[in-house]
Amino acid sequence: MTLDAMHWVWDQSQSKGNARIAMLYVADQVRTPACEVRVGQRELMRALNTPSKDTAEKALKAAILLGELQVLESGTGRRPALYKLPKAVGFVRQSVRSAPESGAQEIATAPESGAQAADQGLRSAPDSGAQGFRSAPVSGRSAPESGAPPHSPKELATPEAGKPDAFQICQPLITAMTQAGITVSWSMQPKDWLDIADIVERAGINAMVAFARDTKATARQPVRYATFFLRGGWKGLPPVAAQLPAQSQNTQSGRPPYCGDPDCDEISRLRQREDDNGLRSLYPCPDCHPSRKDSAA
Repeated sequence: MTLDAMHWVWDQSQSKGNARIAMLYVADQVRTPACEVRVGQRELMRALNTPSKDTAEKALKAAILLGELQVLESGTGRRPALYKLPKAVGFVRQSVRSAPESGAQEIATAPESGAQAADQGLRSAPDSGAQGFRSAPVSGRSAPESGAPPHSPKELATPEAGKPDAFQICQPLITAMTQAGITVSWSMQPKDWLDIADIVERAGINAMVAFARDTKATARQPVRYATFFLRGGWKGLPPVAAQLPAQSQNTQSGRPPYCGDPDCDEISRLRQREDDNGLRSLYPCPDCHPSRKDSAA
């Protein structure tokens, strides 16, 4: 069994039309068991393929009236609103119990894949035990934009004794990316999980989030997959150098202390802003960028 907000919407939601699309998009961004996620209005408008803010708001209101969507925090400034799918919390979907333990051929009960029942697939499997499910969807691969990771820790390489596996190593990175407002799909092959875990341990989460934020801000098209960052530059990030404590380092370099604002990048001390056309640009943080010191002098 696997936790899956997307499948709760497919199987249980009573929403229709634009409200259902909005619910599916919100569920696609869920990364925590609490089924909470921040979603911006512009993101939702892109998901609905509409230039109308009114259309997006009506879709959200319809889902809220059904009791399937809650607004925990309203959006303020550049900080998106915080939503929750209360009925999806704790939802689990059954997978074929006779599937091999490795999970490589797990058959999910996703909608629109019921052309052949799971038990029929079992009866049609050859006596030699070879898998006869090639025509059935493989979990995670039939929905490439699903926000739920398609591979469980069992599918990744067996970790050494006492060492976390790749899936566990990547969890702090997923949390940091989401908190930074970078919501992408983590549907990946096991090898991609292993590569990202190696980069987390070599380059560090802060460098990876900073790179992703800068890349997303300058990308011509919306970034929807974590593998875009993996192949676009994460692999080339340098190892984390031994550093002095932040306070000592700031004292020696003469840089003002980091302000701690969520919109400010701790490494570059740059912030983002968005104009009326939806274009984003970087500018020095007025609180902790080194230029603040120069201008003050």
